[in-house]
Amino acid sequence: MKVATAQEMREIDRLAMAEYHYPGLLLMEQAALAVFRAMLDRFPSGRVGILCGKGNNAGDGWALARLLTLAGTVVSVFSPSAAVNLPPDAETNRQIARALGIKEQPWSALLADPTGLSSCGVLVDALLGTGFKGEVRGELAAVIKLLNGAAQPVVAVDLPSGVEADTGQVKGPAVRATLTVTFGLPKVGLLVYPGREYAGTVLVDPIGLPPPLLAGMTGDFYTLGHHELEPLIPRRQPEAHKGTQGHLLVVGGASGMTGAPTLAALAGLRSGAGLVTIGVRAGLTLPEKPLEVMVKTWAEIRWEDYDAIVVGPGLSIKPDGGELLEMILGLEQIPRVLDADALNLLAQMPGWWEKVKGPVVLTPHPGEMARLSCLTTTEVQARRLALVGDKAAEWGVTLVLKGAATLVGTDTEPIYINQTGNPALATAGTGDVLAGMVGGFLAQGVLPPAAAVIGVNLHGQAGDLAAAEIGAAGVLAGDLLPRIPQVINGGLANDHR
Repeated sequence: MKVATAQEMREIDRLAMAEYHYPGLLLMEQAALAVFRAMLDRFPSGRVGILCGKGNNAGDGWALARLLTLAGTVVSVFSPSAAVNLPPDAETNRQIARALGIKEQPWSALLADPTGLSSCGVLVDALLGTGFKGEVRGELAAVIKLLNGAAQPVVAVDLPSGVEADTGQVKGPAVRATLTVTFGLPKVGLLVYPGREYAGTVLVDPIGLPPPLLAGMTGDFYTLGHHELEPLIPRRQPEAHKGTQGHLLVVGGASGMTGAPTLAALAGLRSGAGLVTIGVRAGLTLPEKPLEVMVKTWAEIRWEDYDAIVVGPGLSIKPDGGELLEMILGLEQIPRVLDADALNLLAQMPGWWEKVKGPVVLTPHPGEMARLSCLTTTEVQARRLALVGDKAAEWGVTLVLKGAATLVGTDTEPIYINQTGNPALATAGTGDVLAGMVGGFLAQGVLPPAAAVIGVNLHGQAGDLAAAEIGAAGVLAGDLLPRIPQVINGGLANDHR
């Protein structure tokens, strides 16, 4: 599914009106109906308070007020003032609502006497639309703070007010919604943090927009639901054997860090690879080595024997690892995943991307990305969306920027925004599992961008299963391993958001 920027949605609306002859009032009506249906499904009957602003979002709010009133709900509408000038379609809906006897109260009265909200069972945020950028100030900021202080559930129309549609940034007061009903396509700011946290549950309603507009327009971002992910996952044929499922090599391990390559190796097997070998320094033993995994020293490795390579888990940044990594960068016929200490070694290798031959996937967390990009971690987190695309193109790699709402970027395709996973994954070793999963899919012949997207999504799903069964605190990286085949085989078949 495409994920839209504000400009992309404006263009879709424009084309709907210009080429498909949709009047603006119809689009506003469909938006109001989407919120109306969602509220009927999720909240008990009772008085509803709708807070309207000065733009077309206010028109959605006024149309919703009419629909609710005609359905027998008592509605209170709060607006900047009775004299505010609304856009034409929004003003039309306002006048219809007024003619039906729906009362309009100014924000100033609400701020003077907040009890106007306390009698409502549900509150609706129709204050700001997708065009908002910057920081909310003045009277509107006070209204948002009042709304956030209420005990009732809050439904946001298209986007929580105060959240930037294109970045998810929150630079001042912003509505913390229980439910966000967004129109046409999901917005970028609803899927990345901090906007994702403010949005609550996100419901995407196409509001009757022409399907060719929603499906046909190219965009810079996308995400996957389960129904879109399932066809991408490699499936075993009846005649499959271990030799047809790919051989993954995991290069890593140092004294005191032998668990990391072991986790990656097992994740590769759990993801469907037929064979997995761990390549280690001479003299290093793996006390955790599972029976299903083979081990060779670096000197014994015949690189052409492998269908994919994961480099870095537990590798350390010793000089011999750097020398090996530089050689591995030139193995252009074999797809490689660079993780953990391989990334730290890259950061010490000026112009490393000029040495890369063939397909490479990088899986940095924000700290590793900061070292690779010569930025601070804070700068990385503030620029995640732009950075992942820019650096993937500059370095010529598939780039997985881990974290809440992990991003996958390439030099040719839209940026993927992941929606699976939870804070239970914030524990040592889960990154090694992810690297092994991506490597396992590469070994089965999946192309690097798809392998990264599949791996990230299923890794998050495995974390979701683990958290549901164990709890958010106390999940171990090893707890993900038995859940990988569960999610591959449909154990978590719900569509995310």
